Amino acid sequence: MTSKSQFERYGILPGTRQSGRLELQLRCLVHFARAIFRELKSKSGLPWKQRLKAWKLGFSSNTWLLYNLDENDPGLYLPDLSAILKNSKLNGFFNPIIGNKLVLSRLLAVHQVPRPRVVSIIVNGQLFEDDAPFDPDLSQALSRTLARYPRQVFRPTWSGSGQGVFFLSLDDGGLKLNGEKITLEKACALLSSMDRYLATEFKEQQAYARKIFPGSTNTIRILTLWDLKIGEPYIAAIAPRFGTSRSAPIDNWHSGDGGICASVDLETATLGPAVWRSADNQVVWESSHPETGQPIEGVVIPGLRECVEGLLGAAAYFPFCPCIGWDVVLTEDGFSILEANTLPGLNVVQIHTPLLKDPRTRQFYHHWGLAPQEKP
Repeated sequence: MTSKSQFERYGILPGTRQSGRLELQLRCLVHFARAIFRELKSKSGLPWKQRLKAWKLGFSSNTWLLYNLDENDPGLYLPDLSAILKNSKLNGFFNPIIGNKLVLSRLLAVHQVPRPRVVSIIVNGQLFEDDAPFDPDLSQALSRTLARYPRQVFRPTWSGSGQGVFFLSLDDGGLKLNGEKITLEKACALLSSMDRYLATEFKEQQAYARKIFPGSTNTIRILTLWDLKIGEPYIAAIAPRFGTSRSAPIDNWHSGDGGICASVDLETATLGPAVWRSADNQVVWESSHPETGQPIEGVVIPGLRECVEGLLGAAAYFPFCPCIGWDVVLTEDGFSILEANTLPGLNVVQIHTPLLKDPRTRQFYHHWGLAPQEKP
């Protein structure tokens, strides 16, 4: 008996929009068009002959250089351009839910997963305190939240690559925005021009991360995928990140432009070599932070195993999202999930270890049509 006849038998209206194949394909095409536009503007310096070869294999010129694919085997790497064409289909219509920072925070709160507390949201220039009645006086509302949470992080509910993020803090030195003094009136004028923003409490990072670079909250990108055979998530890749003076006050690596990312041995929680892109667009490998001089390679991350176990528990609540790139900050008493990404940023993890080297990960991406079952 067909599913249609089953629906007819029980009087259930057919779910004609359930798959949404056309809508999801259009979203993929939009992301792909943006990627092509960035590629055409790229100043990677890759010769056209090599660039055409990279395109043929599904890589942008930047990733070809980052992964050093003239020497490394392209068949072990998930191609970024090819992945963009289908990546939105992995999580389907749950992409906007996981990618929305406010909605994700509410979902994590239901399951009591560690995350920064939402202090307020901004809609059409009006500030709504999360646990108090609406006050049309923005100045008074902001002052109340700062009295309770002197350090706050403001970010758009829907954005990526650190866009629109800023920090507001109140201490004995007065009110500061990204470390610079600002009056309450000017802060309110800025907030009144915003829409679809949220403010969360600031989470203090572990001492090891603060020591390496104190000018940013240094996070860890953890990629979870869903093991189709056993029906549970697993860690496919992990990349600790650190800011620099170019990326501060955030640690955004974004293809190496500003921040630094390192490899890590998950068994020993020990950091490996770190990589960043210099101001003249060169890929530079380091064993220590290029500005603070603090060691990176060989440093042990306290509490990493506990963080991974907790994160897998969080990912298990989202079986409808088989691919999530989590941004996590380790704190002295545990960890906190800052946000999640449905386009998980392949560069930041694959520059250390190619994803398709792991048979389980290759099988995952093969199932979704993003990779061949066997290495070409």
